[in-house]
Amino acid sequence: MHPLYIALTAIDVIAVVSSIGMMASWLWVLPRDQDAALHRPFWRFAGLSLLGLTLSSVLILISRSLEMSGGPLTGLPQVIPEVLQATRYGSIWWFRPPLLLALWLLWLSGLVSARRARALAIPMFILLAGVAFTRSETGHPADHGDFRLGVFVDWFHLLAAGLWVGALFCMTLVIFPVLRRKIRELRPDLPGDLFQRLSSLAGFGLGLILVTGIWTAWKQLGSWSALFDTAYGHVLLVKLGLVALLIAIGAYNRFIRLPRIRKAHGFVVASKRWANRLARTHEVDPGAAGQRREIAHCYRAVAIESVIGVLVLVAASVLLHGMPPAAMAQVPPGFGTMSMAGTGGGPGFGSASAPMRPAAGTDAPKAARSQNAAYSSKTRFSFGAPGRADEVTQTVRIRALDTMRFVPAIVHVPPGATVRFVVTDVGRLDHEFVIGDSREQLEHEKEMASHPGMPMHDPNGIRLRPGETETIIWRFPDHPMVLEYACHEPGHFAAGMIGRIVVGNPHPGT
Repeated sequence: MHPLYIALTAIDVIAVVSSIGMMASWLWVLPRDQDAALHRPFWRFAGLSLLGLTLSSVLILISRSLEMSGGPLTGLPQVIPEVLQATRYGSIWWFRPPLLLALWLLWLSGLVSARRARALAIPMFILLAGVAFTRSETGHPADHGDFRLGVFVDWFHLLAAGLWVGALFCMTLVIFPVLRRKIRELRPDLPGDLFQRLSSLAGFGLGLILVTGIWTAWKQLGSWSALFDTAYGHVLLVKLGLVALLIAIGAYNRFIRLPRIRKAHGFVVASKRWANRLARTHEVDPGAAGQRREIAHCYRAVAIESVIGVLVLVAASVLLHGMPPAAMAQVPPGFGTMSMAGTGGGPGFGSASAPMRPAAGTDAPKAARSQNAAYSSKTRFSFGAPGRADEVTQTVRIRALDTMRFVPAIVHVPPGATVRFVVTDVGRLDHEFVIGDSREQLEHEKEMASHPGMPMHDPNGIRLRPGETETIIWRFPDHPMVLEYACHEPGHFAAGMIGRIVVGNPHPGT
């Protein structure tokens, strides 16, 4: 996992969560009679949040494009259009610009008055929920298809994080500074009212996070032991520990700090005996100094919660770049150890750089040459045909990863080109590299499901053991089209181990 990709993902997740928390706070934490007092600083923070979300949307597109291409920054001008036109991620990312444009227009309208801002907050919250959905539709839950239950569970989990952690960000950066600066101008019960509302919103978000988080964790882990035996599980344990710390601080604020704030503002507080003893509410100074002191204590507690919330979101971003153990477990132990090299089916197809290794008891070089020649001369597909080494016009190196991804994930070739693909399995699992159109990939997937463990004999595919490098030469059609290369080891295709071959400049969507 590249630290840069994780960092850019974390920036995008934080931007989404803080924007949702901003609107949730305006709608459900801030009392209506205080709209005018907090309108300007709040709406300023709203604009900064939208600016961060706009920038993060561009950065995450760059990040995913680099991740898919495996190339340098200098190649982005060519790679980004291909990602937007020829990948599922690009087709989903396209929903962000119109959503962001609508959000900016509403935000500009809300600058006029607090009353208008209050009315616009609901459609803005809905639009932000749409942006959050684009994140869920491009994560692990969407590997098995669009609009699946896992996608919606992940979406609710992200929205719940906005209601809880995002509201903490808003409280720390906007509401608390105003409370500390204008404490004498605000009604006496406002601090306690705000904390009560924040606590209620956080409690709802926490309940939703626990339900969706437990469901998602079980689906991604697959077993209890994976929580302790895998790197994915270890990161999840760190995240759970941070969430537990957030819950403890939130409970402290709810049952101890909130009664002290109410007491400092002269209100009679009826609390549990254990909480009263722990908080020592009878020692609170009801004067202005005591009020400022209690608000300062709460401010520090919420600021600490916000910092921990950032760490939780960073841990979540690490998990987004890791392969869930449940997907890894779909590969049976020892499955697929019969690679092309051991079956006589032969990758390479005339490539001198990666000759076919023999099957036991055969005259391998002669058998390989004759079989490759037969494939090259007789086999034709609608998406091309095996090529010869002396026809190669382009060489592409591809790495197959255990995160169920190919790097690069997009390859651009001219129409009619003959390309040598040099594929290396850099992981610890067996992988395949099969060239074809979407129909061919689906048929191959069904065939593998019906006959697991069968050797590879198709001329458009190779199988690799961990650490192996194999070669396949393919001649592409002389007209523009979009093809795929995929791995059909059990669970790999379903987990999204698919790359794109853009032949020429096909029309988007072809």
